[in-house]
Amino acid sequence: MQKMITKSQKFIAVMAFSLGLSAIAEKPENIAKTETWDLKFPDATASLGACVVGEFLYVHGGHTGATHEYSLDNHSKHFLRLSLGRSNAKWEKLPVGTLAQGFGMVAHGGRIYQIGGSQATNAKGKPPNLRSISKCSVFDPQTLKWSLTTPLPEPRSSHDVALFDGKIYVTGGWNMGNGKPRGKKWYRHGLVADLAQTPLRWRKLPPSDWVVRAHATEVFAGKLYVAGGIDESGTRNTVNVLNLKTGKWSVGPEFPGQGRTKAFGMALCVWKDRLYASAYSSTIRYLSDDVSRWEDAGIRLQKRRYFHRMVPVGRESLLFVAGANFESHLDTIEEYPVASRNTGKHWPGFRGDGTSHSHASGHPEEWSDSRNVHWRVSLPGYGQSSPVVWNHRIFTTSTKGNQSEKITVTARALATGREIWSKSYASSNPAERSRMISQAAPTPVVDANGLYVFFESGDLMALSHKGQQLWHRNLSKDYGPLSGHHGLGASLAQHQGRLILLLDHPDPSYLICFEKQTGKTLWEVKREKRISWATPVVADGALFISSNGILEEVDPANGKQRWYVDGLSGNTVASATVTGNLVFTGSSAKGQCIAVRRGGEGNVSKTHVAWRSQEATSSFGSPLVCRDWIYYVSKAGILYCVDKESGRTIWDRRLSNSTWASPVFGDGRLYFFCKDGKTLVLEADGSQTVISENKLSVDGPVYGVALIDDHIIVRSGTNLICIKKQPTIKE
Repeated sequence: MQKMITKSQKFIAVMAFSLGLSAIAEKPENIAKTETWDLKFPDATASLGACVVGEFLYVHGGHTGATHEYSLDNHSKHFLRLSLGRSNAKWEKLPVGTLAQGFGMVAHGGRIYQIGGSQATNAKGKPPNLRSISKCSVFDPQTLKWSLTTPLPEPRSSHDVALFDGKIYVTGGWNMGNGKPRGKKWYRHGLVADLAQTPLRWRKLPPSDWVVRAHATEVFAGKLYVAGGIDESGTRNTVNVLNLKTGKWSVGPEFPGQGRTKAFGMALCVWKDRLYASAYSSTIRYLSDDVSRWEDAGIRLQKRRYFHRMVPVGRESLLFVAGANFESHLDTIEEYPVASRNTGKHWPGFRGDGTSHSHASGHPEEWSDSRNVHWRVSLPGYGQSSPVVWNHRIFTTSTKGNQSEKITVTARALATGREIWSKSYASSNPAERSRMISQAAPTPVVDANGLYVFFESGDLMALSHKGQQLWHRNLSKDYGPLSGHHGLGASLAQHQGRLILLLDHPDPSYLICFEKQTGKTLWEVKREKRISWATPVVADGALFISSNGILEEVDPANGKQRWYVDGLSGNTVASATVTGNLVFTGSSAKGQCIAVRRGGEGNVSKTHVAWRSQEATSSFGSPLVCRDWIYYVSKAGILYCVDKESGRTIWDRRLSNSTWASPVFGDGRLYFFCKDGKTLVLEADGSQTVISENKLSVDGPVYGVALIDDHIIVRSGTNLICIKKQPTIKE
């Protein structure tokens, strides 16, 4: 926390009293309180950096010790990460980067960027000497190493940063002049750097007629918001807004900050398609739909805090990380909504979150038709999609009729399999039913706001969790006939408030992004004609597509291709698998299952291919990465275990059949669901240690599965089966 203009203990007391009176006016009815984690930081810390990459929360640097005491000893010596998907997880220590406070920290493309900040150069007990720095560093979680990138044009601290459309935006701040009297320089312009450019180049944003520091910044709906903070006159509630298209500054709705602190040291973030704000108050607010005011979000903190970080964990929860209050720095994290971090409660799309990793636990090791089958129900019509699960409801899709003239969406209770509702609609483009043509193959996606489904007929729609249709589009009408030798199989992917759909088929192909709330097309990219049933994968803020001859990374904000590898064959069904800095393809052709290092621009076929497997092939199921190994299943049912770093085949073994459902990792085990109803369960340690081999009677291929807490959901063409530990009956 940077030092304010001369303060006294009396001033602090006045502010505390003022805030206390303000708190009395808050209305506590119909609100939800956060929950404070049991796990704390090693040190109480403020003015730190925090972000989420993959399943980990990363926390770096900041100020420790007494407020307004500055020395080398007051810089946090910690860079930590925590697995958000594991119960009883502990902080993992990482190599510390630049010791600083008042810096910016964002994540993009699986890497973490630390921008500027301030450092104390004096020893403890000596006169404080704070200086701003221009240093910018990048951390790679895959290699656990820091590297330098282009520094800021001038030293800057007490600023804030935001990430949007692959660009880092820097706003506000000052240059403290290495502790020299009157040496402080306030900045009237921000900076922007495009992370796709190498080397990184900083450009000035349009100048402003105001200055600010100790504020918050975020990009929302194409506009850069600069909120709260302090200027040369004192603390402020002002919100300034830069239209990124026009380059014009305007004044936004004033933030209702409390007391004399106002919105000093506040935090902003975009979560669930809204701009959220957290100032020194227990009340969390968001920007109204008409952007005219800051509304009460109905969230209450246990402890007021400022100079903290507010970090979204996907669409699941918000974290309020460390910071300070008037008494001391804080070593706690609060979370809203309570207990939402356990992603074992949801299976939101194809391959869960796109990784085929489940954080669920409590599954039986063994099952059969007569053992640990909790329920089995028949589904209407026929379908090849995977089930998705949200809040104890299972959603499935299917088609009915000889011409697949009806498309059907069904919701069932997880506990019993009971049908809650089923909705059928006329297909926009009926087609003769055949086992050689896909039938309700695309898997839907689900989130807290609704269910989003797509059918081969071109019907794309959103439904509420109660089955009410929210909107509908006929993509065959908008983009021409959707044809293919065997229909369509690509499932929807979701990213923030968007749906992404890949239509690679013999007619003009497209990559399309839709707004979840309305179904409106946000962007579309016309592609070469190619036949593919692969689903795009969203990971670390990027979109990865493995599709009939090409592997590519795409910016989900606009559909622009970042890099690609071409010359591939056989990668028509399996989706890409992403972990850290590597992207893996699955292919039915030998020598075409490859690992590619992320990064670069344009065609990286000759520079970024890490290895090619000369033995492993992958059929319908996508590759599964677990720890140091990657697993493939061939069309003949051969399971390959391959070293993730070298591509060397460690072992192979024959399964009872091939797998149409992608294999899954969960609860320390690997699950290979063969299409004939048999399942091989292995230890997830790179060995061939068999935990169990299980058999279910099924009416056709096993098409998809979902692993959530205590339950395994298995879907065939007309059946849905729930596997769960059953109580032992004593004789």
